[in-house]
Parts: sequence; structure tokens; C-alpha cells
Amino acid sequence: MSGDNLRRVTTGKMQGQNADERVTPLGETERPESHDPPSRDAITESLDPVIDDVVDGETAVDDGLVTQSLEEILLAMIAVADGGTHGTGLMEELEAQFGAELSPGTVYPRLHELEADGTLQMHELVQTKQYGIADDAAAKEQIATSAYQHLALGLFLHASLDAL
Repeated sequence: MSGDNLRRVTTGKMQGQNADERVTPLGETERPESHDPPSRDAITESLDPVIDDVVDGETAVDDGLVTQSLEEILLAMIAVADGGTHGTGLMEELEAQFGAELSPGTVYPRLHELEADGTLQMHELVQTKQYGIADDAAAKEQIATSAYQHLALGLFLHASLDAL
């Protein structure tokens, strides 16, 4: 491509006195053949068996993945729990729901962090501590952000299966 077919475009970043520039082609250029993304209906239909397996508890999740999103999972479990929740009950629920066997040394520090930042509240009972949501908005935002990130990754990975 000759210099006549190029133009400089400001990226908006500044270095010294001049904005950064990059060279972009003018007019039409050949682009690699792209594949049309699958329709939303096709994605939804292809995910139905996966969703059924998850709802039925037939899909174990790697402990590492559960640990990476442990704070959001704990918040969600506490939010939907009927009555009080305590650390041992949460660990039992993690195992029942995801097949994840996490140690108290993994779960309790996360509960303490969520309490320290004001998202959870803790009530000391005679022999246990009971947890509840203290800041609904913060918990909702944290869970939603994690859910959308996981959904985006999951959809990307699922869509790639067609290429194999």
C-alpha cells in the first residue's frame, strides 16, 4: 500500500506536545472473510441442554473457577438463603451446588473481607456467626458484573465449539 492511500488519525492519547497518531487506510480495503455470528435464538437453543444440566446439579464446576468468583457466589447464596446463613452451611451449599470442596481457610477470609467492606453484616450467635447482606446495591452490582463477565466468556467458548 503506497503512502497515497494512507491517512493519519489521532488516537487521542498525548505524548509530549503532540497527540499519538496511527496510520489507517483510506477508502475500501480488502478485509479477511468474516463469519456471521450465530443468531441469538441459535445460541439460546444450543445452551438449553447446558442450562438444564446446571439447574439439575449435574455439572460440577472446577474448584479454581468457584474460588475465582467466590465472593460473588457467597453473596448470591446469602441473598437467596431462607433464614440465616453461616460459614459451614455455605461450604456445604458450595459442595452441593458446584461439587466444590473448599476449605474454611478459603471461605471464611472472603466472608470477613465482605464484612469489612460493608457488603455483608455478621451476627454473632452462641456457637456460630450468621451472615446477611448489608449493602444490597453493592452486592447486586458485584454479582451482576461477575455474571456478565462469566456469561460473555461462556458464550465465546460455547460458540467456538462449532469451529472444532
